[in-house]
Parts: sequence; C-alpha cells; structure tokens
Amino acid sequence: MDYFSAVLNQVIIFLMIIVVGFIVVKIKAVPTSILPSISIIFAKIVVPAILFFNTVNGSTREDMVETIFLLGIVLVLFAVIIIVMRIMPKVLKLEGNRGKLFPVLFSFGNVGFVGIPLLITMFGQRAMVFVTMYAIVDQLTLWTYGYSQTFPVDNRLKFTPKTLFRLINPPIIAVVLSVILIFLGVRVPDIINRAFSSVADAGMALPFIYIGGMLATMTDLKYLKSLDIYVGMLVKMLVFPISIFMLLTSFGIPLDMAMATTILFGLPSMPIVPMLAGTNNSDEKYATATVLITTVASLLTLTFVTFFMTVVFV
Repeated sequence: MDYFSAVLNQVIIFLMIIVVGFIVVKIKAVPTSILPSISIIFAKIVVPAILFFNTVNGSTREDMVETIFLLGIVLVLFAVIIIVMRIMPKVLKLEGNRGKLFPVLFSFGNVGFVGIPLLITMFGQRAMVFVTMYAIVDQLTLWTYGYSQTFPVDNRLKFTPKTLFRLINPPIIAVVLSVILIFLGVRVPDIINRAFSSVADAGMALPFIYIGGMLATMTDLKYLKSLDIYVGMLVKMLVFPISIFMLLTSFGIPLDMAMATTILFGLPSMPIVPMLAGTNNSDEKYATATVLITTVASLLTLTFVTFFMTVVFV
C-alpha cells in the first residue's frame, strides 16, 4: 500500500473539514457555545464507539497475543518522552503553570481526533490492535501523572480513590470490553456492529469542525509567538517519532507495528488537557493555543513523518 498517498489524502480531508468548521463559526452559522459540547460528544461517545467497533472487528485473540510485547515498548517510550518533556521547561526557562503544563501537552497525543482516522486509513481495522496496546498505557498515565500536572503550581494533587476513579472512563471501558470479548471469542451481533459503525462514521468529522471553530474564536494571537510551543512541537512531532521509527526497525519490529507506533507518538496535543486545565484553574489559554497550533501543524508533520518512513527509509 502507498501509505504516504493515503495519509496525504486523509490530511487534505482533515484540512477541508477544519476550513468548514472555521467558516461556519466565523459567519455565526454555528454558535461558539456549542463547541465544548462537540468535544464532549466526540470524547465520550464517538471515540469509545470507534475503539470498540474497530477493535472487536479488526483484532483476534492471536493478534492480541502476538502484539502483547508492544505494551512494554509503549511503556518505555512513554517514560522516555515524559522525562524529556519534564527537562525541557527548565531548558526553555518556563515557569509557573506553563512550565507544569508543558510536559503534559507534549507527552500525550490526540489519538481519538487524529490518530485513529489516520491509522485506519493506513492499516484498516488491524490498526486497532496497536491502538489498544497504546491506549492502555496512555489512559493509565494520563489520568494519574497527566491529571496531576493540570493543577496550578501551588496546588499539589493528592491521589485518592476518587481521583483514580477517573480511570473508569468511556474510552478505557471500550478498550477493556473489546479485549475481553476478543479473548472470550464472543462475536458481537451484527445489529450492534452496525449501530457502533454508524456512530463512528457520523462522528468522524466532529473533531475537525471543532478545531476549525476554535481557530475562528482565537483572538489572543500572542501565543503564536511562543517559542516554547514550536520547540516542543519540533521534538514531540518530528524528532521523537523519527527516532522511534529508526530504533524499532533496527530491532526488527514488524514494519506495520513500527509505523503505527511512530504515528501514535507523533500526534498533536490532546484536547482534554485544556479542559482539565480550565477545570483545575491552571493556564487554560496556553493549553488551548498549544492544542490548536500543534493540531494544525500536524497536517504537515504527520505527512513528513510518513514520507520519511515510506519514501526515504523503507
């Protein structure tokens, strides 16, 4: 398969939908007040539907067993990127809430909005076995370490059973349930499959409409001059994924697994971080600007990374 052409075409589609979202909000055809609801619907309904439907239909018990070692690889890579991103604020002399948010913004990628559509385009439903292994580590790390970093510097979170209860969220429930059904060999009835498929297909455009709408409402342009965002983006979305791909292929990791892991670690910042920052009284505007800038930039960086993997290296 020509992965580069597939990704380039998908990125162009993403860009066109972003432009639509920008226009409909700019001309006030859609009120800005609806944008947070779009994000919540996608995160709590569409993403779980995508995860569940594509995992149960694209993976087998044998696939899960064969790729279980990917959990260890993802865990090590997360540890490395978190350490690097905790050092970078000191190098960039970022202080206060920005310095605390920076590692979260550049450690966790936007799997639901960008990663899953791209990987399904590249590998079909088989991609979901890789996403599942990644999501297990991603969600556990996000709702423990990541969540603690979204509080202001003068407010240290103490973990409690209530805090850890956030791990029980729709995406992780979808992942766990799909894995259980796969290992039990239970086939999902066709009518349920069609229902989840319809939800997933209907919601795929929502994140890009949301991003376009958020760009239309962005009035404080000072963040466009924030050098730290661009440095973090360079490391997280170009240097790190290219290094991962070269490392994994040098160790003989199967090409499709190496490519999928590379894409997953090269994704733009996760939109839930600004929401958590706002809820916990941290620097929500900085987090929102970072998500928007990295998402738009990812249209170029993901295309380049895919070009590197398929044309230059492979």
